[in-house]
Amino acid sequence: MDLIRFGVFESSLGNIVLVSKNGRLVEVDIRDDDQHKIGKSLFTAYPEGIESPESFSKVRNLLDRYLRGERADLSVDVDISRLPGFTQKVLEVVRKISYGDVRSYGWISKQVGYSNAARAVGQAVGRNPLPIIIPCHRVIQGDGSIGGFSMGLHIKKRLLALEGTLEKIKV
Repeated sequence: MDLIRFGVFESSLGNIVLVSKNGRLVEVDIRDDDQHKIGKSLFTAYPEGIESPESFSKVRNLLDRYLRGERADLSVDVDISRLPGFTQKVLEVVRKISYGDVRSYGWISKQVGYSNAARAVGQAVGRNPLPIIIPCHRVIQGDGSIGGFSMGLHIKKRLLALEGTLEKIKV
């Protein structure tokens, strides 16, 4: 049986939700709801889950540092195995985009071996269950414009500004 744990933490972006399966991070989300409401929704989504904020102390400290504008090595153990193979390949490439860099959907498409699949890459990036950890905010349009973001453009802009790359992008 899988061991599911979750924790909710306040941050400058809102409440950060972390979920792990067998010790590997499977979900990161940012929500505006209060922690009690988020906790109820997590127990509904993961009835076998255990609320265990202490299980996430390392990742929480890394995210806190990152959100304060400090470089933080966010290479924690993750599990994206439940995602389709193409999405996994895309997210593996996205995870390698360095702090302060951006890449286009088309560039990623070429990296995964499909030179004309920028739209499919965009859909795969949109399914990223681990934003910030897998830095999909660093993926932009081929024309240099900001593109979309599952948690809202205001958060994408904030993350890019933290990394000093927002001024390089057409907003």
